[in-house]
Amino acid sequence: MCMDESMRLAGAHEVKELLGVSRQRVYQLAAKADFPKPVAALAQGKVWLLGDIERWLAGRRIFGKGRGKSFEEEVRDLSGDYLKAGA
Repeated sequence: MCMDESMRLAGAHEVKELLGVSRQRVYQLAAKADFPKPVAALAQGKVWLLGDIERWLAGRRIFGKGRGKSFEEEVRDLSGDYLKAGA
């Protein structure tokens, strides 16, 4: 069974891995107005559409080592095909 790309889900664990931050930081980011809204709040925590997180990442910039790169570019540099692995 192939899940529609628009329905790929991500919990805090997947988001933290994608962003390279702690689980606590994911929830701090989630409290900000510009972060995607979760599609559900389950007993295990919030769940987001992965596409929403990816679009949010594409518009972000990071500082330090990857200066000038978007989060998405830096994540791709660090993790290769991480996003494809979940497909």
